[in-house]
Amino acid sequence: MESTSEQLEIIGLPPYIAGWSVVGLPGFASAVLDRWQRNYGRLPSRFELVACPQVEIDANGGLPSRVRELTDSRVRIQHFTGCHKPYLVILLFGEDAEVRREEIQKLLSWSEGYHVECMSGMTRLRLIEAVEENDYAVGLEN
Repeated sequence: MESTSEQLEIIGLPPYIAGWSVVGLPGFASAVLDRWQRNYGRLPSRFELVACPQVEIDANGGLPSRVRELTDSRVRIQHFTGCHKPYLVILLFGEDAEVRREEIQKLLSWSEGYHVECMSGMTRLRLIEAVEENDYAVGLEN
């Protein structure tokens, strides 16, 4: 099993998102991907990744049932930052991964979504979308 921590490249992360991005924290994304591989085996060469602070999920009443429907427990990983803040990281595999990622991010405030490519000795994450507030959370306030 190859480790993803050899080299990680993040593409398209503007400074205003990098300021709150968990994926931009040194070692975070590599640790999540390495952990998944230790538990479940080799990652596909291409997939989607969504990361969201657990505190935002909890503030909105827990993980939306639709997110549970679109994923399974193997691909929902709770991982902590170096300063012990929990994040939910979701890995999405298959031909419909992009469609599911888009729907999931509409439900999760402060989420970031990436297209991931795993190559020999390198993992590349390309930012697709960063969502600060979502309609679901705003609707709860009304």
